[in-house]
Amino acid sequence: MAETQTAADQPARLEPRLAPVVPRWAKWTLSPLVLFLPLLCLVAIVLRVAMRGLPPRTRHEWTSLLATLLIVSGIVTSAGTVLFFSVPPLPSMVGAGLSELDERPEFPTLPAALPMSARDVSEKLKPLVAVISPSQRSWLTHEELPTASFGAGTLLQANADGYLFVTARHVLDGPVWNTAKAGTRGLIAMSSGTWGAADVVARHHSLDLLLLWMPRTKGNATFVQPVAKATPASEGENVFVIGHPEGLRFTLSTGIISRMHGSTIQMSAPVSPGNSGGPVFDDRGNLLGIVTSMVDK
Repeated sequence: MAETQTAADQPARLEPRLAPVVPRWAKWTLSPLVLFLPLLCLVAIVLRVAMRGLPPRTRHEWTSLLATLLIVSGIVTSAGTVLFFSVPPLPSMVGAGLSELDERPEFPTLPAALPMSARDVSEKLKPLVAVISPSQRSWLTHEELPTASFGAGTLLQANADGYLFVTARHVLDGPVWNTAKAGTRGLIAMSSGTWGAADVVARHHSLDLLLLWMPRTKGNATFVQPVAKATPASEGENVFVIGHPEGLRFTLSTGIISRMHGSTIQMSAPVSPGNSGGPVFDDRGNLLGIVTSMVDK
């Protein structure tokens, strides 16, 4: 009697396992191209021409990969196009002027006839102080935007043509000893937070001072900030500092002049990063000096 073998007794048939034709590194290299459909189309055309002499299996796997990438890229591009044209544009952070100053019917009369209290200084002089920031271009919209660093500045003059502000040079240009970085633009914001673009018209490296000019869009109220030259400050005199210490915008600090050393004023009024470029007033509203990074001048 002939012996028969069951299926369980027969040796297992080994199926050949072929290595993938498209290496993993090639898939990882081509995957980011789904974000750039025109470039992916160009790569696909070049690869199709280069694969003419390859075996059918190799051409099939490469064609499948390229087709998948093209489909995904088409979906991503279509979705991005729809979002780009359906989402309304963001409002511009930079306006043509400063509405708080343009709409003022008048500015305070300085110097004051009588010594001012801290409340008087806050009401009359704080609205003249601004936030000053370097200007940078957005890579997406190419609009001017403020940077993360900022300081203070104060209004020196207002006329029918525009506004003149003074601040510390290092607020826009960086450290005082850095003379290479010298931008020609800066951004100014008042209490509303809307930024206006201004041009740098003068800078003094040794005194760490900088002047900004912003054209006026409307209004005709005029103002000239008095500077204490004829009556220099004396020790023990009350002083008022307005700035943005540690990001606390439009903060009023009070103190006295502790010591005079030439053009340098040492005072007891506290100052912190963010006060740089801010004004130092006496109790009549005269501008005594500008806060700098190292000393108060």
